[in-house]
Amino acid sequence: MCTGIDGAPGSVAEALRMANASLDYLNGRASDEVDAAGSGTVLRSLGEIHAKFTAAYAAVLARFDAADAHDSDGYGTSATWLAAMADMTPRDAKAKMRQMRLLRDHPEMAAALADADISKSWAMAIAEWTKKLPAELRVETIKILVQAARAGASRD
Repeated sequence: MCTGIDGAPGSVAEALRMANASLDYLNGRASDEVDAAGSGTVLRSLGEIHAKFTAAYAAVLARFDAADAHDSDGYGTSATWLAAMADMTPRDAKAKMRQMRLLRDHPEMAAALADADISKSWAMAIAEWTKKLPAELRVETIKILVQAARAGASRD
C-alpha cells in the first residue's frame, strides 16, 4: 500500500518493500511476459534503475560511514561491516566504499546518476579517465564530462 502522493512510497521501509516486490516480479512472472523484441526497452529501464540504485546506495553508505554507524555492531570500518553484515566479499565492500567516496566527492556525478541522466557505466568510465589528473583538475574535468554525458555526448 502506497501512503505517499501519486502512488509514491510514504517511507523508506515502504520504498524498499516496493523495490523488492518489483524485482521479485521481474525475476519471476515477467520472464514469460516480455518477448525478445520488448527486452531492449526493459534493459534500458533496468539501466536507469541501476543508475538510481547506485546513487541511492552511495548516499546511504556515505551517511552510515560519516556517522561511524559500523561501530555499534563492533566493526572498525564501514568496509568490514559491509563484508560481514551485508554478505559482501571484502573486495566488493572496498569497491562500494570507493564508489561511495567518488560520488560523495563529486555530487554532480551522483545527481546525474540519481536522475538517470548517465549510466553507472558512464560514471565509472569518467572516474577511470580522470583518476590520474591532479585533484584541482579532476573536479572540474569530471563536472565537464558529466555535463557532456547528461547532454547526450557519446563516449567517442
